[in-house]
Amino acid sequence: MSEHGTLLHALFEHAAQRGTDPALRYKRGQMWVDISWDSYAQRVLCAAAGLKRLGLSSGDRVGILSTNRVEWLVGDLGILGLGAVSVPIYPNSIPVQVEYILSHSEARMILVEDASQAHKVLSVRDSLPDLSTIIVLAGAAPEEDGVITWEQLVEMGELATTEQQAQLRADIDALSTESEATIVYTSGTTGPPKGAVLTHSNMMAEARSLASTLEVSKTDSSLSFLPLSHIAERLQGQIMAINAGYTVNMGEGLDHVAANLLEVEPTILVCVPRLWEKYYSKILSGVADAPELRQKLFAWAVQAGTDAFDEMTETGKLTLTTRVRRDVADRLVLGPLRKKLGMARGHAFISGAAPLSAEVGRFFASLGIVILEVYGQTECVGVCTYNPKERPRFGTVGKALPGVEVKIAEDGEILVRGPNVFAGYLKQEQATAETVIDGWLHTGDVGELDDLGYVRITDRKKDIIVTAGGKNVSPQNIENRLKTYAGISQVVVVGDKRKFLSCLITLDIEGLEELWTRDDKRLPTGDALVSDKEVRALLQSYIDSVNKDLASYETLKKFEVLPEDFSVESGELTPSLKVKRRVIQKRYEGLIDGFYGEKFV
Repeated sequence: MSEHGTLLHALFEHAAQRGTDPALRYKRGQMWVDISWDSYAQRVLCAAAGLKRLGLSSGDRVGILSTNRVEWLVGDLGILGLGAVSVPIYPNSIPVQVEYILSHSEARMILVEDASQAHKVLSVRDSLPDLSTIIVLAGAAPEEDGVITWEQLVEMGELATTEQQAQLRADIDALSTESEATIVYTSGTTGPPKGAVLTHSNMMAEARSLASTLEVSKTDSSLSFLPLSHIAERLQGQIMAINAGYTVNMGEGLDHVAANLLEVEPTILVCVPRLWEKYYSKILSGVADAPELRQKLFAWAVQAGTDAFDEMTETGKLTLTTRVRRDVADRLVLGPLRKKLGMARGHAFISGAAPLSAEVGRFFASLGIVILEVYGQTECVGVCTYNPKERPRFGTVGKALPGVEVKIAEDGEILVRGPNVFAGYLKQEQATAETVIDGWLHTGDVGELDDLGYVRITDRKKDIIVTAGGKNVSPQNIENRLKTYAGISQVVVVGDKRKFLSCLITLDIEGLEELWTRDDKRLPTGDALVSDKEVRALLQSYIDSVNKDLASYETLKKFEVLPEDFSVESGELTPSLKVKRRVIQKRYEGLIDGFYGEKFV
């Protein structure tokens, strides 16, 4: 594992030592194509040389607006190689969001995926005086001044003389570990996004700590499908990958995850809870459709897997009886299921970005897929706590990473200190001073530490609901339980300063269709779906099931189904798909008031 100070140093070390080994793989048609470490490094040098010819200098900022692709990674590293700073933007961002980030960061250039993304930038270009160049990564570029293709950039880079290339390598070798590397804009759930400034040393400290914790090495491989604009995906698909030297398979996006998993069978898999929840619902739905004998066999196998997992985590070994039961269950049911999911070779299954239901975690552990929940945020390069492989505690986000400290403030807020804590928010000294105090990052999350140092998240500091009776309720815990059920997409619990709790629900149409098809029924559409008695009865049964495990003041008394799912375009979700509670509560204020017998507008 590289001990150099920046990603660029690690990249060129791998290129020198393991030139022909695959660093990246991408899909071309039906074939996966390898890119060697040597080729990866040469492409980065070429991109850097081209950007330099365009006038990019150390300290300049460059936006990246694209889905995951090889050019995203190469372009980003080319930017960093010049001492410039990359500014990732979610590809689903609308023009006004793109405008804000490019304007606030004073970006001089931007890499965009295609003509469609270029037009987003062009539509707001008049308000971006600092922006000089738009580089289109794939396909034809709009015929506008200052717009070029990736191929044209590469051609510029190839014109660099031997002396210029040598100087570029010397500049890379001299990169300061404390200089800015990237500015990642936070989700903006409570206001305009803030630009979190991460240094080279922030990123490398995080990569080394997490890689050693997960025991990853150059023999591993991962599937990159979450947006690289999110720090979690960038951490596993670029920062940790280059540091540890493992191969990254560039996936074809969320819609193709299931197929890509079967094709590449990665050893490292980083997912968000929603994906694990969907797999959970799909597996259980498939079992429910199976003959009774197969259902019983599956239940027996899951119990055998659960018993083995519990025994191993508690004692560190298995009795002969437990081992035999587990091995038989693995041969008949669990092993084939892991193979069918494309997870047979995996040893590091990670979940982050939102809480994972303990129920879902225990279920997958019974299958031999132990999901290690991690916790963190952009301001600490994505991860500050992790669940150890040998003893994960579901329902917690684990212990502090090596080299990182975690403590709980008097008001319950989780505080973090370590070399991965960011340099501050761009142009926002007050926000930085309020967020990092005496070296401690104030996360805004509320939690508790148990006797073994495991952290349990209870809620966002500002999201806690206080009922009219003075009871504090963590809405996310209830929402995450409900989202594990087939047919539910999003849930927002409401009831602040009210007598009881209620919730707004959006539907997962695909999940509902599977349930209805199983019973040979046709799912209603449009307005009829929202008010359908059977749909509402199903949702009520879900709520009743969750309510059984809640204190009386936490139970949901009423609910309403919304006609459409939340979206980025409607302003109800951030580009990283987090729910904007304030926006939703304001938008559906009349509906919420109706829960409590108040005037319904």
